[in-house]
Amino acid sequence: MRKNEYNKKLFSLISVLASIFVYTGAIAIYFYANGWRLGDSNNLFIKTGVLTVESSPFLASLYVDGESKGRTPKSVSIPIGIHSISLSRDGYVEWKKEIEIKEQKSTPIYPWLIKEKIEKEELFSLQGKKYINSWMNKDSSHIFFLVNEYLPDTLLYRYTLYRFDSNTAFWDMASNPRIVLNFELTQEPKIELLLSPNGQLAVLTLINTDSTNYYILDSTKSSTLDTLTQINLLPFASYQMSWSNNSQYLIFDSKDDLISFDITKQTRYLLIKKIEGKEYIWNTDRQGNFYRLEENFENISNESIYSFILIQTQMDGSEPNTLLTDLYFQKSQDFIMRYQQDTGSGKYLPFTNSPESTKSVGKIISFEVNQDAKGIFFETNISSYWYSIELEKYYLVSPYFSELIAFAPNNESFIFKDENGYNVFRFYKEEGDHTVDIGTKNIIDMPNTASNIRWLSNSINLSYIQDNTMYITDIEGENKVGVLNETNLNMYHTFNYSSERIFSISVLQNPDLLTNDISINSYTIH
Repeated sequence: MRKNEYNKKLFSLISVLASIFVYTGAIAIYFYANGWRLGDSNNLFIKTGVLTVESSPFLASLYVDGESKGRTPKSVSIPIGIHSISLSRDGYVEWKKEIEIKEQKSTPIYPWLIKEKIEKEELFSLQGKKYINSWMNKDSSHIFFLVNEYLPDTLLYRYTLYRFDSNTAFWDMASNPRIVLNFELTQEPKIELLLSPNGQLAVLTLINTDSTNYYILDSTKSSTLDTLTQINLLPFASYQMSWSNNSQYLIFDSKDDLISFDITKQTRYLLIKKIEGKEYIWNTDRQGNFYRLEENFENISNESIYSFILIQTQMDGSEPNTLLTDLYFQKSQDFIMRYQQDTGSGKYLPFTNSPESTKSVGKIISFEVNQDAKGIFFETNISSYWYSIELEKYYLVSPYFSELIAFAPNNESFIFKDENGYNVFRFYKEEGDHTVDIGTKNIIDMPNTASNIRWLSNSINLSYIQDNTMYITDIEGENKVGVLNETNLNMYHTFNYSSERIFSISVLQNPDLLTNDISINSYTIH
């Protein structure tokens, strides 16, 4: 009997302890899942978040507030708040940043480390030739340089045009640079090369005292003047010539009209017949579309606003489509002053445009359509704006006159310059991502006199030149590292796709003053 009572009491005690254990475990799991952790003696429980570090290169040593946390890639749980994060690896410059950790959130960072010692390698050298000129295409993927030499036996000048590619396929065994054009002439004409944005095509112009000849150059193969396609552009001699952004059409602009020229079909199309005294603002995109702004005559009686519509056509002028009819901008500059004084993030909230909108101010002077970024950048004589094609909403980019510099490779932001300096405007973020905000942020420590500003392919770093030194910095302007000195001695600089190497072309005058030494060098920075 006593034994049964003992067993019952023991069973009850075990049941109570088990219940306590289960409830305690459930509470612990709940608090753990919500970011609570055991702290020190002063703070028994602390709120935490997760820091996730994916560095390039990996296997870098991670330190949080000076405490080692292992090697990357790494995810660690640390208390909420601002923490000093640093990464180090042998042969690389230390990376440092203040990072805010938020509760129940994962904070990812992607440090990109720069080598302490920049490795230089000469890729190409050419002596004994006369340097004529050099060019780089808009996408910075190809550098062209032209040389010649006098042949006394034949009394001819032999010209050679080289193309250097910053990126070559692994299986491409062709020389780099490669010769894309050879020809001989009895005299030395003025030679011009108008490169298409992708650098594959170009208009070659030979200007002699008594004639001007135009050719279409296909830089993907080796040619001579006899094998090039000669085109008659003399009727457009007074026009301003440029390429469409899809590299398939030439654009001829004059005070009377705007004409596109199909390179493949050798056919011209009238895009705009101009009226004297009327302004024309137009552009093209990489997908082969033409855009023009026109006055919105429905609001022409409203003297307090500028009103436009944006029309899209094919490059031959066909298939007109009105994209935007709500381009309303106040003429009075008084409206924009409140946003110049506003330091809060509210000024970057999206808005629907209307004749009554006080956020859109100024007269449009240029625009750029980026279908990959799903938006349009508008620049007025006072301020700048971003239009989201998906949301059909506008964003204020800057309440000051602005200049668009370049879109990021991931098409989530772009660099622009206004009176406050260089800035990054972010127009896209993943839902729930607390590490970025929609809107404009100034790039700290980037001087207004900086030049050659470019995105690196990772979209989190920038390069620029200041005082003959090239610097790499992250998107906020921190972790600034000088990677190349005496940039004034080089004609051009470009990067490969991985941004691990910088390429430069330099031209030195020989003592005889008749020939040059031309070299292409590679600098490994990552």
